[in-house]
Amino acid sequence: MPAAKIMNERDTKLVSWLEEAHSKESELEADLTAHIAMTQKQSYKKRLQRHLKETRDHKKRVAQRIKQLGGPTGQNLLLSTGSVMGDVAGKTVAAVKGQVGVARAVVTEQAETHLRNAQEELREEHVEIALYTRIEVFATEVGDRETAQLARSIRRDEERMAKFLTAELGRLVKQLVRTEIPRDQRATSRRRSTSRSRSTGSRASSRATTGRSRAGAGSNRSRSGAGTSRSRAGGSTRSSRSRATARS
Repeated sequence: MPAAKIMNERDTKLVSWLEEAHSKESELEADLTAHIAMTQKQSYKKRLQRHLKETRDHKKRVAQRIKQLGGPTGQNLLLSTGSVMGDVAGKTVAAVKGQVGVARAVVTEQAETHLRNAQEELREEHVEIALYTRIEVFATEVGDRETAQLARSIRRDEERMAKFLTAELGRLVKQLVRTEIPRDQRATSRRRSTSRSRSTGSRASSRATTGRSRAGAGSNRSRSGAGTSRSRAGGSTRSSRSRATARS
C-alpha cells in the first residue's frame, strides 16, 4: 500500500477548502432533488434538473482534485471533518431542509412554495460563488493553475444559475400577485401604461427643448455672422469713397 502523501501548507489549505466545497455540493444536490419533486412549473423544473446534473459533475470534479492534491478519497472524503461538516452531515442538513420544504408545500399555495424555494436556491448559489471565488484567488496566488481553473469553471456555472434564479424570482412574485392578490389591489395596466407614457413624454419634451435651444443658438450665430459681413462691406465702401475724394 503506497504511503500517504505528506501535504505542505499550501495543499493542506486547498484540500480543506475543496472539502468544504464538496460538502456544499452534496447539500445542494439533496436540496435540488427535493425541490424538483415539489416543482410544477415546467420551465423552472427543467432548469433545476439541469443544474442538478451540473452539481453532481462539480462534486465529482472537486473530489478528483482533492485526490490529486493528496487529500482523502472515497469514504474517507465522505467522513472527513475539520473546517467542514462533511458530506454526510451536509446531506443530513439538506434532508431536514427538504422535509421543511414538503411541509411548506402542504400549507401554502404552489406559487408561494416555488417562490420560497427559489429564494433559498439563490442564497445557496451566492454562498457557492463566494466559496469558489475564495478558492480561485488563493490557488492563483500560490501558483496552482489547475485548481484555479477548476474553481473558475464551477463559479461561472453558479453565476449563470444565480442569474436565472434572480429573474425567476421576479417572475414567481408576479405570478403570486396574479393568483393571490385581488385585482383591485394591484397596479393596473392602465396606470403602468400611463406612467410609461409620462416618462416617454418627458424624455421627448426634453429632447425637443434641447433641439430648439440648439436651433436658436444656430440662428443667432447666423444672424450675427450676416451682420458682421454687412458691417465689413459698409466699411469697405466708405474707405473707397474716402480714397477717391483724396485723389480729387
